[in-house]
Amino acid sequence: MSYIVLARKYRPQTFDEVYAQEHITTILRNAITFNRIAHAFLFTGSRGVGKTSMARILAKSLNCMEGLSPTPCNKCENCLEITSGTSTDVVEIDGASNTGVEDIRDLQKELMYSTSKSRYKIFIIDEVHMLSKNAFNALLKTLEEPPEQVIFIFATTEPHKVLPTIISRCQRYDFKRIPIESIVERLKSICSSENIKVEDEALYLVAKKAEGSLRDALSLMDQLIALGKQDIKNNDVLSIFGIVSTDIYHKITQYIAQKEPAAIISLIHNILEKGNDLQEFINGYLDYVRTLLLIKTNVPLPELPASVREEMEKINEDFTEDTLLYILSILIKTKTEIRFSGNPVLIAEMTFIKLSKTDMMTSVAELIKSLKTHDFTPAQPAQKPPVQKSRSEAIQDNLKEKMVKEIDEELPKYSEITPEIFNKTRENLNRRLSNALPLVADFFSDLALVKARKNILHLETQSQTGLNYLQKNREKIAAIVSEFYRLDIRLNLSLKKIERQEKDEIIKNPTLEDIRRETPELAKFIELTDATVRPLYDYKPDKKDPEQDN
Repeated sequence: MSYIVLARKYRPQTFDEVYAQEHITTILRNAITFNRIAHAFLFTGSRGVGKTSMARILAKSLNCMEGLSPTPCNKCENCLEITSGTSTDVVEIDGASNTGVEDIRDLQKELMYSTSKSRYKIFIIDEVHMLSKNAFNALLKTLEEPPEQVIFIFATTEPHKVLPTIISRCQRYDFKRIPIESIVERLKSICSSENIKVEDEALYLVAKKAEGSLRDALSLMDQLIALGKQDIKNNDVLSIFGIVSTDIYHKITQYIAQKEPAAIISLIHNILEKGNDLQEFINGYLDYVRTLLLIKTNVPLPELPASVREEMEKINEDFTEDTLLYILSILIKTKTEIRFSGNPVLIAEMTFIKLSKTDMMTSVAELIKSLKTHDFTPAQPAQKPPVQKSRSEAIQDNLKEKMVKEIDEELPKYSEITPEIFNKTRENLNRRLSNALPLVADFFSDLALVKARKNILHLETQSQTGLNYLQKNREKIAAIVSEFYRLDIRLNLSLKKIERQEKDEIIKNPTLEDIRRETPELAKFIELTDATVRPLYDYKPDKKDPEQDN
């Protein structure tokens, strides 16, 4: 006889043998006992938690020849055929292979035939979420009102993909992930039956790696048994499955507390040289720090071996809850960065160097507390460090300061500004403005002084654009002018009114000088673009312009 893997050999055959699903087995037992059996069931949960096994046990309980019972005999013809998968009245369908409407129609044809030797005709559809939408819709009416002796049992790992109309017609049972201690207990029982000795810590590692799936745990045990050893040690599990030892995590955490990044990096390199996956290593250390935090907060962890817990409690003395939370946040961020990085080893090295400097981190609460205890008065404002300037910028600033200083020394103190004083000092004033507001200085130089009285300068310009810009910056200009003359100077800006000539005196063919007197902006445009002034008599509207054809 060929070898039977542990997952099949030790598959649960009764409700009592199903681990960690008491919330489901209790309901199903009572439903069978009081004959309150639904026509459709939906079993949901992650892989390897007993969905298909529970469906077969339910089928045996309903079709056992010894009678309807929550405890099937597992000896009669019906029970043996259901266990081996050869029963004609219990049909198992793979939803991933039969996804279309035609497959559902074939199933509906099967409903027309009565059972051969059983009470119920039971259809077990595994991975039912793989059915197409049209197949689900074809099943709706049959599922709602099936023949009297027909029962449907659906199993899926992704219930969110099943149509709500299907779920509403079923009794839904959600299977839990199997706890580590339950998996360890089951593995101990199987190892005892197989006459194999396994260390408790090794079983704990296997159960932890299975991640809540008993079938995965039994598959891992098959690999360990294939070693051919009668006494399996902890190191065997570590070497076969590439698991990093808890002792390594102990050392890394101690090195973090002792601020020894070099020792941490050396340990990581040794782990990677042995062929361990970096992502798995980060995941393992993330779980280790999580366990440290749970121990720190006095959360009971019955699945943790006593020796490991004792060692972790000692390590916890060097860390606070805030520090452990900070380490967890850094590791979670690193886990994501490693997945998308081209150099994941570098990311890991930087992370653990950062973690070795956790003592340099200060919590927000401590910062707020320190701010409250210090007396910060307005007389001692915090000074910003001086901005480093380039050599050329420093030279320009020195020249500007020297120029301003020379102008200030040359200017005497005035009691009132007059047109004579303004015209005499205007060049120096323009230089002062050009240092502070370069664009303003250009428009200010075009201003003409109308009068100066009681420290009010009446200025006018022929440019509407210049006037608008100067009005927008009038306060800044007035401040610079006041500082220049050491007086409180106010500005009155206006647009110069140009008196137009009589109609008969309008120049029909103006020269550039005439244009400059009339419209300085147009004259500047002509000079910049090298435009020409076309004589008025050259334009003859009664003749066709040849340029219009182009």
